[in-house]
Amino acid sequence: MSPKAAATAETLAAATRNGDRRAASKLISQLESAEPETARAASRAVAALPLPPHTVGLTGPPGAGKSTLVDYLTAILRKRGKRVGVVAVDPSSPFTGGALLGDRIRMSSHRSDTGVFVRSMSNRGATGGLAAAASDTLRVLGGAGFDVVFVETVGAGQAETQVVALADTVCVVQVPGLGDDIQLMKMGILEIADLFVVNKSDRPGARELKLQIEQALGESPGEVCRALRQLGRDFATGYEGPKWMPEVHLLSGLDQKGGDELVDGMLRHRAFLNQPKLAAELTRNRLAREILWRATRRAGDAWEASLAPGGSLRKLVGDCADGKMDLESAVEKVLKAKVKP
Repeated sequence: MSPKAAATAETLAAATRNGDRRAASKLISQLESAEPETARAASRAVAALPLPPHTVGLTGPPGAGKSTLVDYLTAILRKRGKRVGVVAVDPSSPFTGGALLGDRIRMSSHRSDTGVFVRSMSNRGATGGLAAAASDTLRVLGGAGFDVVFVETVGAGQAETQVVALADTVCVVQVPGLGDDIQLMKMGILEIADLFVVNKSDRPGARELKLQIEQALGESPGEVCRALRQLGRDFATGYEGPKWMPEVHLLSGLDQKGGDELVDGMLRHRAFLNQPKLAAELTRNRLAREILWRATRRAGDAWEASLAPGGSLRKLVGDCADGKMDLESAVEKVLKAKVKP
């Protein structure tokens, strides 16, 4: 890592702590940089920044009205005196890697509000609908003093469960009339929600969908909370406190009805997570995820850099194409190569 890149990133991080929005934007751009050295310097600089007090993930199928919902909830939180950040992860162009949708356009009503920061990011093919730089971006917004940060994902279905890794509170947005809604939830969505939102509640079938979700939740075994289900796979936990039952809310983002009740539900869940023993366990879980995520990202960059320049990948591909080597043997050669992350 060059001293110049590191110094630039550190300067931007310091300015971000002091509330400089332009510095925050530049720092996020560096995190998204295609230059590994620039992105790594930025990632190292933001590692010391705090996470936002409350990160809320919104996921659900395309057409569920997530962007309109975020716009509505942002207005409510601003009235309550909260500073709000929004990270909208959009599908990427297969040719340029750029974001195709651009939620900043859809949230133009908050453009002049210095208490709102909206950033559209390309997922660049990342699994789970999340941009590779999204985790670090949360620290940028936390360092800039935003109280609540929304992470809105692409909405591609089951892979959206990766939003759990970033959010304190996960809202799964559903709308009536999209077909077999419960079957969709059984494929993983049901398990990640802290709050369910039946959006576009003015449509026929909204209350029936709410009832279906509540019945599905009643059939599932009692759990402490979604976060601890994941925690149990990473660390042993002795938590024996109160349990969280996911709430189901009817809401219309377009008609602006039901938003205050949903915000109250989000705050109740945040208060639940603030229990001392539970909070300590979740902090450990989050740190474990971030360490693994950073190590995986750096290792991936290193493998790619080591294979491309010398033509090693081209030779492996040629051998596989000519039938001289199978795919598993090619992978073994890659893994045995000496790489410095």
